[in-house]
Amino acid sequence: MKKEPLQVNAGMLLIPDFSDNESFFALIRDLIFYLPGYQPQSWATDSGDGSKLSLMDLRSLVQEGASTLYWKRKTSPRAEGAISRRVQTPAGQEHAAHRLRLSVKNNEHVDWLVSYLCYCAASDGVDFACFGAEDGSRESNSGSMQMESRLCTKLLERTMPDLCWGTIFGRVYVELFGLDKLLSAPAHLVEQLTPDAVYIQLTESIFDLRDRADKVEIRKNMVKRHLDDNIFFDSHHPANHVYRTPIFKFQ
Repeated sequence: MKKEPLQVNAGMLLIPDFSDNESFFALIRDLIFYLPGYQPQSWATDSGDGSKLSLMDLRSLVQEGASTLYWKRKTSPRAEGAISRRVQTPAGQEHAAHRLRLSVKNNEHVDWLVSYLCYCAASDGVDFACFGAEDGSRESNSGSMQMESRLCTKLLERTMPDLCWGTIFGRVYVELFGLDKLLSAPAHLVEQLTPDAVYIQLTESIFDLRDRADKVEIRKNMVKRHLDDNIFFDSHHPANHVYRTPIFKFQ
């Protein structure tokens, strides 16, 4: 029986603030060029349907001061996302971010996403990025509560909620965990992307989240035990427990 596509959520917190229009436009252009299989078909400044825009149209929106741009792709493979500059909120600064929701049919689609996130980590710099399955996996029912889709600075300033299937640990986490500990994680794939960014992938295929959930859970717990030093959320701790967290260095 043919299986349904896996719905994948991804998010990344970028180091630059993208306050200048040219760098923000370059970030948007990189999505189009470096994730071509999921090339957006419509853009908007809110979460509505949006409209088809040329690169020149997008540049105009950016120059008008848009702080967040939403995009959608309605034909297969379907996808949507939101790209935002760094913002100042009453609670403090929130990273520039890109959050994506993708329909994934095969491992090639996953490779496109991994390549895009790793490119952004190497070219722009990310403090943190992660992705995992939305449905059909134990992950969606665990303490992570879809960490990828709700990823934000304030969340990570409190604790690391869980470990996703694919994670890029940027500069602040290399400092927090230690490079040697990250590189020696007992995961299927561990790759140093830059001197201060490491990609960790739990198992060979993201479809394991649906088809071999027990295997993923075991591997995730192994990696968390290897890495943890009062960093990952633990439901056994009281609500006011203080975790070790990174210090985000906003310039």
